[in-house]
Amino acid sequence: MPNPFGPSPARRALRRLPRRIALGGDRPHREPPNARVHALRFTGALLGLIALGGLLLALPWSAAAGRATTPVDALFTAVSATAVTGLVVVDTADHWSPFGQAVILVLMQIGGLGFAVGASLLLQMLRRGPNASLRDQLLLRDGAPALSLREAIDLTKRIVRYTFVVEGVGALLLAWQFSSALPLPHAAWHGLFHAVAAYCNAGFDLQGGFASMVPYQASIPVNLVLIGLIQAGALGYVVAADVWRCRRWRRLPLDSKLVLGTNAVLLAAAALFFLAVEWTAALAAFPVWAKPLGALFQSVAARTAGFATVNWADADPVTLFVWVGVMMVGGASGSTAGGVKLATVGVIGAAIAAALAGRPEAQVFGRRLATALVYRALAVVAVFVALHFAASALLAITEDFIGGQRIPFVALMFETMSALATVGVSTGITPDLSVPGKLLLCLAMIAGRLGPLTLTYALQRQQRPVRYRFPEESVRIG
Repeated sequence: MPNPFGPSPARRALRRLPRRIALGGDRPHREPPNARVHALRFTGALLGLIALGGLLLALPWSAAAGRATTPVDALFTAVSATAVTGLVVVDTADHWSPFGQAVILVLMQIGGLGFAVGASLLLQMLRRGPNASLRDQLLLRDGAPALSLREAIDLTKRIVRYTFVVEGVGALLLAWQFSSALPLPHAAWHGLFHAVAAYCNAGFDLQGGFASMVPYQASIPVNLVLIGLIQAGALGYVVAADVWRCRRWRRLPLDSKLVLGTNAVLLAAAALFFLAVEWTAALAAFPVWAKPLGALFQSVAARTAGFATVNWADADPVTLFVWVGVMMVGGASGSTAGGVKLATVGVIGAAIAAALAGRPEAQVFGRRLATALVYRALAVVAVFVALHFAASALLAITEDFIGGQRIPFVALMFETMSALATVGVSTGITPDLSVPGKLLLCLAMIAGRLGPLTLTYALQRQQRPVRYRFPEESVRIG
C-alpha cells in the first residue's frame, strides 16, 4: 500500500545521494562545444589574456630603458595586440625590449588565431541554424551542442595548420627581403614579427619612429608579401578551404561568393579613390610607377590590418572620411579581421539592389536571401554605426574638455573607427591622447572585437518561427 504522506525520511536521504560515483580511474567526461558556454568562455579568455599581457608589459624588463611602463600604456598595448588592432601609444621598436616585443608577438598570435578558431566554431554552430535538421535547431535554440567534439577538434586543427603554414612562408619571404639591410638574426626576427602581425591583421611594426612600413613603400616584394598575408588572414580559413575544394566559381558556397565578390569590389574601388585623391598628397613622395601599388596597399591594409606605407596625417580630410566607412567593413566572418564583415555588407548591398529594382526579396548569385538575414545584417551595421557615433563624441569630449586639445573631428572619427573596427591605422594622434581618451579607445577595441560576433549570436538565438502575421498597412516614407 503506497504511503499517502510521501516517502520516508530514509528514502528521501537515499534520493539525495549522488547517482554516479566517480572512481579514481574514471576520466572526466568531455562534452561537445556548447554555443552559449563557448561564447562566455571565449570572452573570458580574451579579457584574461589582456590582463596578463598588461601585467607583463608593465614590468621593467619589458621596456628597452629598463623602467616600468605606465599601467595605462601597458594596458593599451596589451588590448591593441590581443584585439589585433595595431594602434600604439609608444613605438614598438623604440620603447619595448626584445622581451616586450616577444610578449606583443604572443598576444597577437593568440588573439588572432584564438579569435579565428573561436569565431569559426561559433559561426559553424550558428550556420546550422536555418539549414539544419529539426533536432539541431532545437539543440541550438536551447544552447545545447550543435557541433560534435570531433568536428570542433578537426576544424581547430585545420585552422591552426593553415595559420602556421601561411605565416611560416611569409616570415621566410620577409626575412629574405629584410636581410639586405639587417643582420640575419635581426632579419629573421623582423620577418617573423611582421608575418604574424600581417596575417593576424594587427599592424604592429619594428621600423621605429612610428614609421610603419613607409621605409618599404617602393619595395614590390615586401608590399606584395604583406598584401598576401593580410588577405589570407582577412578572408580566413573557411573561404580559403572553399576555394581549394571547389576550384570553380559556380561551385563555391554562396557565403564564400559573397565574401570574395564584396572584397574584390571594395579593394578596387578604394584603391582607385585613394589613387585619384592622394596622387599629389599622401602619395606625393612615391615614384610615379609605385603610386598604384601604394594605393592598392592602403586599400588592403587600411581596411583590416593597420600597416601603412604613407603618412596618414598627410591625407586629405575627404580620404579620412571615406576611410571611416572602408575600415568599418573589415574582413570575412571567422577571420582575424574586425569590422562588420564582408558578408554583412554584401547582404545589405543585395537588399538595396533589390529595393531599387522593385524586387520583393533580396537575391544574389541566383539565390534568395532570407528576410531575417537581411534584418540581422542591418541590425549589426546600425549598432556598429551607433557605437562609432557615441565613441567619437565621447573622445571629442575627453580631448577637448579634459585633454585641452583642439583635434580636428574627422581625425577623431578616423581614430575611433580604427579602434572599433580593430584596424590600427592612425593619423598620429593616439600617443598624445589623454588618459580617459586612451581608456575609451581600449573599450572601443574590445567592443569592436567581440561586438559583431556577440550581436550575431544573440540575434540568431532570438529568432523564432512566426505563427501569425499582422494585417498589412502602408506607411509613407521618403
